[in-house]
Amino acid sequence: MKALLKILGGVIGLVILLVAGLAVYFTLFFDPNDYRDQLTTVVKERTGRDLAINGDIGITVFPWLGIKLGQVQLGNAQGFGEEPFARIEAAQARVKLMPLLRKEVEIDTVALEGLQLNLARAKDGRSNWDDLVPAESAGAAAEEKPAGEPAPAVAALAVGGIELSDARVVWDDRQSGTRQTVENLNLTSGELVPGRPFPVEASLDLTSSAPVLKSHLTFKGEVNAQPDKGRYTVKGLELRAESQGETLPGGKADVQLNAEVDADLWQQTLDVTGLTLTAYGLRMNGALKGGNITTTPLFKGTLEVSEFSPRELLAQLGQPAIDTADGNVLSKASLKSALEATPSRLMLSGLEMRLDDTALTGSAGVSDFASQALRFDLALDAIDLDRYLPPPREDQQAGSPGAAAGAAGIDPAVLRPLNIQGKFHVGSLKIAKLSATDINVEVKAKDGLVQLNPLNAALYEGRYNGDIRLDGRGKSLQLALDEHLKGVQAGPLLRDLTGKEEKLTGQAEMNAALRAAGNDAEAMKRTLSGNADFRFTNGAVKGVNIAQMLREADARLKGQPAPPSNEPNQTDFSELSGTVKVTDGVARNDDLLAKSPLLRVTGSGSADLPRERIDYLVKAAIVGTLTGQGGKELDQLHGVTVPIKVSGSFDNPKYALDTESLLKEAAQGKIEEKKQEIQQKATEQLQEKLQDGLKGLFR
Repeated sequence: MKALLKILGGVIGLVILLVAGLAVYFTLFFDPNDYRDQLTTVVKERTGRDLAINGDIGITVFPWLGIKLGQVQLGNAQGFGEEPFARIEAAQARVKLMPLLRKEVEIDTVALEGLQLNLARAKDGRSNWDDLVPAESAGAAAEEKPAGEPAPAVAALAVGGIELSDARVVWDDRQSGTRQTVENLNLTSGELVPGRPFPVEASLDLTSSAPVLKSHLTFKGEVNAQPDKGRYTVKGLELRAESQGETLPGGKADVQLNAEVDADLWQQTLDVTGLTLTAYGLRMNGALKGGNITTTPLFKGTLEVSEFSPRELLAQLGQPAIDTADGNVLSKASLKSALEATPSRLMLSGLEMRLDDTALTGSAGVSDFASQALRFDLALDAIDLDRYLPPPREDQQAGSPGAAAGAAGIDPAVLRPLNIQGKFHVGSLKIAKLSATDINVEVKAKDGLVQLNPLNAALYEGRYNGDIRLDGRGKSLQLALDEHLKGVQAGPLLRDLTGKEEKLTGQAEMNAALRAAGNDAEAMKRTLSGNADFRFTNGAVKGVNIAQMLREADARLKGQPAPPSNEPNQTDFSELSGTVKVTDGVARNDDLLAKSPLLRVTGSGSADLPRERIDYLVKAAIVGTLTGQGGKELDQLHGVTVPIKVSGSFDNPKYALDTESLLKEAAQGKIEEKKQEIQQKATEQLQEKLQDGLKGLFR
C-alpha cells in the first residue's frame, strides 16, 4: 500500500509538472500539436514504451498561460500485457503570467479527469514500473549539493487547488495471486500555498480479492504541509470506512476515525489528540504521543472505551447470543487505560475495566510480539461466575456422572506456544456454587509447561494452598497436583459444591499429591495416581446412623423387633482420619479411624473414580454408652465389632448392616465367654481340691 501511494503521488505530481511546464513552454513558443510524433519517439527511446496523445492540446496566453490535454496514455512494460500502464481522459492547468516576472508561480486549480493507473508485479517479483524508476548510482549521494547550498528556486509557488475526478488504480500482485482496485477516486483541495493550511476532501471505492472486501472511504481534513521544516499537520481529520466482506465480523463494518495530527519529522515526534474511533456501537477516545517515529518509535497515550452493552456488541458482530444463568449480566462494560507501544510490544497500565458490577484493575500487555509474551498483574474485586455460565440442564445437574463425561479434549500442542507470566488477585469469587475469597495465583507458561504456583485462597473458614502443573510437551497432557486444605468447614463446602445436603461435616485438613495423564477428563480419571491424607474433627457422617444400626443389631441378637428412632440420620465423631493411595483411578483406604465417645470405627475399601462406584467396609465397636444419642446401653454388643457395608454410586451410596458377620462375631464372643466360664469353674474346683489335700497333709 505504501508503494501504491508513492506511485500514485508521483504520477499525480508528474502530471501536474507536465501540465504546468507545457502551459508555460508550449504557449510561448509553438503549437504543441505539431510535436506529438517527436514526443512519442522520445518516450519510446527513453522507456521502450508507447506514448499516445489522442486528443488535442489546447493553450491560452493571457492573463493565464494555460494548457488543456485530451486523452493521453502510456504503454505497459514488456511482459505485463496490452493494458496501458497509465491513462488520463483529460487534464487542465493554468499559470498566471505576470507573477512569473517576479519568480513567483501561481497555478490555477489543476484538474485531472479519468486517471487510470495499472500497477502489477509479476510472479518473478518484477514490477511494471521498475524501468521508470532507475536505481541510484553509487555516487549519486556524493553528487548532491551540500545541505547549506540552496537549490535554485522561484520566490514563491502557489497552486489554486487540485481536482482529481473518477480516478482508478489497480494493484495486481501475480506473485501472491491478489488484486486490489481503487475506483471512483475523487479528490479536491483548497489553495496550496507553502506554510498555509488547506482543506482536502476525498472519496474512493476499494475492492480486494484477498481478503474479499468492498469498502467506501471518505476523508476530510485541513492539511498544513511544510516540507522545508519537516512539519505536517492535519486538523479536523475525519476518516470513514463503510465495508462489507465475509472476513468482517457480522459481514460488515462502519468505522469512523476523528483526530488532530501533528508530525514533526525533524524532531521525530508525533502528537495525536482528540482521537475518537467508533465501530460496532463502540466509542473509543484517546490521545497519542510518539518519539523517534522513523527510527526506534515509542508511543505513549491513553485509551478510553465508553460504556457499552456486550450483548449488543455481540449482535453487532454477528455472533450468537450467550445463554447465561442470569439474563441481566453482560449489560454494561467500560475500559480506561494508559498505553505504551513500540513495533515489538504493547503494554497497558493503570487499567480500569468494568463488567457489570465487577472491576478489574492493574496492568497487562504483550512484552514481545515475536514470542507472544503475555505479561500481567491484575486484581479483580468480586465476581459471581455462575451468573455468566449457561443455566444447568434438567437432564444433567451438577455432580451427575455425565457432567464430566462430555468434557472436550485438549490437544497438548495448544499449550506449547504459550508464553505467559503474571499475577492475579480476586477479592471474592463464586464458581460452580463454591465461594472463595482472597485468591492469589501466579501463572507461568512456557514451552508447553503451565504452572499455577503459588495458588492460595480463603475457603469456608479455612485456607487452600496448591501447586498445579500441566505439561503439554509430550503426546498427552501430564497433570500434577499438590494440594493442601486446612481449617476448612467440609459441610458448607460440600453443600455448595453438590447443591444437595452434605454427606460429611467437620473441620477438614487434607493433603494430596496426585498425578494424571490424558487429553480429556475421563482419561485423567483413569490414570490418576498418588497419595492423600485427611483428618476431620468435630463433625458427622450424614446418611448413616451407626448408633441406630447398633440398636437394630442388638434387637436381632435378642430376637426382638428393631426399635423406632427419631434421631438425625447421621453418625457424630470427634475425629475422622485416614490415608488414601490412588492407583489408575482407584482410591484405596485401609486405615480409616473414627473416634467418638460411643464408638471406635475403622474401615477399609476402595472407590472407583472413573465408574464413580464405592465398595467399602466399616467396622464399628462400642466403647461407651448410647445414652448420649437417645438410646439405652447395649451390654450385649460390648466387645462386638459391628460391620457395615457401603456400596453403590457416589451420588447415592447404600449403607447395610453385615448381619452374617455380626452373628458370627457375636457367636464367637459367646463361645469365648462360655470357655472362660468353664475355665474359671475348673480353676475354682482345682483350688478346692488342692486346699483339701494340703489340709490332710498337715494333720
